Amino acid sequence: MWLFGRFMRPNASKMGDPMYPIILCHGPNKHEILVWGAMTLGELANKIDEVTRIPHSNQKIIFKGRNLADHDITLATYGISSGTKVMVLGKKFDPEEDANFQAVVQIDHSCTRVERTLFDIIPQVDGISGGYLESRLCGETLGRLRKQLLAVNEEFMRLLEQLDSICFEETQTPARQKRKSVVKRIQQLMEKSDQLHENINQLRLKYN
Repeated sequence: MWLFGRFMRPNASKMGDPMYPIILCHGPNKHEILVWGAMTLGELANKIDEVTRIPHSNQKIIFKGRNLADHDITLATYGISSGTKVMVLGKKFDPEEDANFQAVVQIDHSCTRVERTLFDIIPQVDGISGGYLESRLCGETLGRLRKQLLAVNEEFMRLLEQLDSICFEETQTPARQKRKSVVKRIQQLMEKSDQLHENINQLRLKYN
């Protein structure tokens, strides 16, 4: 089975180092990828990760029966030229077996729980803003909602700190990407929370 994936390096030709195709063999699959002579084995490993989902730490790159291990050596030095075949062995990334990935997933689940609390507060503030609560109750209710919202913000900050404390290996791309998406999600929720906090402060001026 042939699977084709071309990876471009737009400025390679301009640098006098033209791109050329090689065949990457992984099990029954073969991928045609574009490389260049000055590309290092480490850069090739990045491409292999993208194509096969085998992280660096699991990769064994074989060329002409030889296991290539020095990631600072260029492909030209190894003799990898146009049309040559390079074999890669190794296990694909499994999120169930990656401790850091699972740690990020757990933080994401915690974020969902905090998000529910935030979304419970929003309609209550909207109800006060729309005049659906007796005026004499508004001040006390707003004070309570403000405390809840402060607790929500503190929890979001705690989750961000937990994400920041996770130490990733150089090759843990899926876990890094997952963390990036969770950080973005939390930041967006905190923006909603900040706006809600401003709305509460404005309403408190009216009812206090």
